[in-house]
Amino acid sequence: MRNRSTRDPGTKTLRERLREETEQTLLEAGEQVFAEQGVLGTRIEDIAKRAGVAVGTIYNYFDDREELLAALMDRRRAELVKTLDEVSERARGKSWHEEFEDFLRATLTHLEQHRRFFAILIQGELLPPRRSDAATDKAAGSGLDDVYACMERLVRRGVAEGALKALFADLYPALLLGMLRSAIVQDRYTDTPGPLIALREPFRDFFLKGAGKER
Repeated sequence: MRNRSTRDPGTKTLRERLREETEQTLLEAGEQVFAEQGVLGTRIEDIAKRAGVAVGTIYNYFDDREELLAALMDRRRAELVKTLDEVSERARGKSWHEEFEDFLRATLTHLEQHRRFFAILIQGELLPPRRSDAATDKAAGSGLDDVYACMERLVRRGVAEGALKALFADLYPALLLGMLRSAIVQDRYTDTPGPLIALREPFRDFFLKGAGKER
């Protein structure tokens, strides 16, 4: 007879799977409500209603609205980093320009999938600072450190292969991050925003050629 207590260490229990699925449901509901009502306009009760759970269920996972928002931001950032790592892995054997195209496509696709949520965060609706240890906050970084590291890796390869000028290489990751951030910022100033993937070509040309008029 099979021993019921023996299981693969990598196999999750039913309780673990249910907890992960519930947390994912709460985060998705939170993203929808934050995008519709703004960060400051969202209440825990609104998220619970959208998720179809009791308010107490949310407090079993998150202390408050800010912690749920932080977890959501961490999740979306981690998803983007995982995607960019996969782009880098698949780029072996490809030219740097092909990797750069794939990088832009993957990033713009991710931003498109969560467009309204990112717009809320980027367009200046900030939460009041939470009471916390300043040293801990400083050590934690901006929350974009690992995304920035992906861009540094891409730039290093571009410089090493001669696709990018080495002179201002230290600036390139920040410029690339700012350029991609502008994909969301432009929604605020455009009457009829189009799909973000349409920005891939102008972003590519702008980053590689600059904005200066040829003389």
